[in-house]
Amino acid sequence: MDRFIDALLSGKTDRIPDEYDWFAPLLGDWDCDYYDEPEPGRKRHVKGEWIFRRILEGTGIQDIFIFPSRATKEAEPQPDGEYGSSFRMFNKATLCYDVVYTCDHAMKRLCFTKQGDRLVGKVLAEENAYWIFSDITADSFRWENVRIKENGEKFQLCEIFGKRIPDTI
Repeated sequence: MDRFIDALLSGKTDRIPDEYDWFAPLLGDWDCDYYDEPEPGRKRHVKGEWIFRRILEGTGIQDIFIFPSRATKEAEPQPDGEYGSSFRMFNKATLCYDVVYTCDHAMKRLCFTKQGDRLVGKVLAEENAYWIFSDITADSFRWENVRIKENGEKFQLCEIFGKRIPDTI
């Protein structure tokens, strides 16, 4: 194996306490369906991939976000497609995950907490912006990019439904 990959990837350790290992159910490879409405009245569906792994001797979880998927990008190109990665590191002092997401046109910092059965990430530099993982099961999840209006109403920018690819971890 490549030395970089060997140093990066790791298994579970006690560096993240079990009760805070919130992202563990997402570890593995996922086929995803992305939905948004880039222009009023024009709904869009894009096939993608989302891959999650433990990293750096168990201190964090990294993902690779691939939309459109490698299998569909030639047949169904998306001019605003996004290929990015998130680094999630558990912060023992704040009991949350400090997250950095980056792609070719943006970098965002988030703080993820667990609220009931949802993982809620507050986008730190954007007022009322949240990334939410919900409906997490062994084989599926939902992710939303939302804004919370002053009246508490949720406005959804996009959502993703993931379906696990078996035997990937």
